[in-house]
Amino acid sequence: MLRRLIVVGFAAVVIAGCGSGSPTAVPSASPGGVPTTAPTSAPTEAPIVEPTAATQTTMTAICNAVGVRKQASSNGALIVRIGLGAEVRVVEVVPGDAYEVGACGSAGDIWLKIDQIAGKSVKTLYGVPVAYAAAGFFK
Repeated sequence: MLRRLIVVGFAAVVIAGCGSGSPTAVPSASPGGVPTTAPTSAPTEAPIVEPTAATQTTMTAICNAVGVRKQASSNGALIVRIGLGAEVRVVEVVPGDAYEVGACGSAGDIWLKIDQIAGKSVKTLYGVPVAYAAAGFFK
């Protein structure tokens, strides 16, 4: 359930960065998982995303050459660049330095703390326990 809410919340951020209109009510789920509030219209601004723990959520890169770094910062040491469609396992969504985007993605300051890329441990691949990637480049 937590994984679903995190993915839905992040998807709202990505979608919000692409459109315009008035804010959308985010559905809340009853204990049975049925939404209790329906969306009213497209958002104008990205909603505030609170950093939160994720339970090993898998996300997919929506851009090519996404930087994966040692810190949640555009200035953090670059570990690797991953391609469009690459999957990462997210263990936490964290605040970090603000980042800008070019032709793809959405700007922000929320980062994904990841422990696997393409199903392989970042520890095994790159010798670090976790890595970070800007959330605006994933869905």
